[in-house]
Amino acid sequence: MNCIICNGPVGFYFSRHFGQYGLEDVEYWRCEECGFTFSKTHAEMDGQAWQQVNRRFHEEFFGSALNKLDLRWVSRLNRQAELLADATDIGLLPRTGKWLDYGCGDGKLSELMKKNHGLTLLKYDEYLPASPDCLAGDDLKPGGFDFVITTSLFEHITTREHLDRVHSLVSPEGAMGLHTLVRKEIPKDPDWFYLHPVHCAFFTNESMRILLLQWGYSCSVYN
Repeated sequence: MNCIICNGPVGFYFSRHFGQYGLEDVEYWRCEECGFTFSKTHAEMDGQAWQQVNRRFHEEFFGSALNKLDLRWVSRLNRQAELLADATDIGLLPRTGKWLDYGCGDGKLSELMKKNHGLTLLKYDEYLPASPDCLAGDDLKPGGFDFVITTSLFEHITTREHLDRVHSLVSPEGAMGLHTLVRKEIPKDPDWFYLHPVHCAFFTNESMRILLLQWGYSCSVYN
């Protein structure tokens, strides 16, 4: 097995016991070169089992304003909506472009964009029950969107093919918005706060730098 980011060698890092959502002992492996860390247990799940874990976890708070594992969830989405609106005001993003929230969950960000800023953010989610106004998989055409945003999605992705699929949706002159935790290194700590049952991919600064270069992004507004 090799790293899905840099193709470097990977090895066992640590494990954690969950005992919920159908998960027992989960093994986390780490790339020796770029530091990208991932759950080998999740990567080896079949699609149906992974979908069930996702649904059971997210059903506890979707449709609600309270997420006990992320108490600032809604306030963060409001700030993201404000930032995107500001980006259109200064010409960084095209107000008339075709926008997509990939992995939209319950669609809360799209609702905030429409209600508070009059902007249309189309929605798609592969694993969770779709609302009637969500796009279907067949609607996702390569290069078909001027702006693709993923909010708390990259930490849920188990394959390189899935990462590349998200990037492929961005038009040649388009932009990607990416919200995920990025660190200098991933702690070797089974009690680390970010080890949620559905979090299975953890990016270092180096692994994210390599990924963006591989995708050909010429610049980034990066925090």
